[in-house]
Amino acid sequence: MSSSCSTCKCSYTAGLVGLSLAGFLLSLYTSYVEIRAERDNSYEAMCDISERISCTKVFTSPYGRGFGLVGPLLGHDSPLNIPNGFFGIFYYFLVAGLSFSNNIRISRLTTYLIGLSNVLSVYLAYLLYFVLEDLCIVCVSTYAVNLISLILAVQKGHILVREEQVLRVMQKDR
Repeated sequence: MSSSCSTCKCSYTAGLVGLSLAGFLLSLYTSYVEIRAERDNSYEAMCDISERISCTKVFTSPYGRGFGLVGPLLGHDSPLNIPNGFFGIFYYFLVAGLSFSNNIRISRLTTYLIGLSNVLSVYLAYLLYFVLEDLCIVCVSTYAVNLISLILAVQKGHILVREEQVLRVMQKDR
């Protein structure tokens, strides 16, 4: 049983790290597109397919910095009012690092962080569809990365809890 659990934990860890890498690269691309578009008004990103399918339109909108919340709350000159992609770069790096741990508390922290990113994804998806009336392929890909990460993190947490319960029972029987 222990070998099976270890294999599952490694699979979930590898999945979380792989998804974090994908999220990191999407965030890096997001940041690049936003910075490039700010400097060159004629810049067209690969993800700009049409008027209604444009990531540049989304990334350069007021919601592309500080999630559209930091500027109004802390001021547009706040050091936290940075492109959303920069938050993503830090976030995915953090999740990848935390994912290597098999400590239940760190696993829960990771799951909560990923859960929070999914709440943020729902907020951004709402803005994307209803406010900006746009479809951003990079954004939707990021939402998918976050959702699949949540599923993997929850599953890994369940395995860690079950493993701890089995160890407790085995220690009682001694």
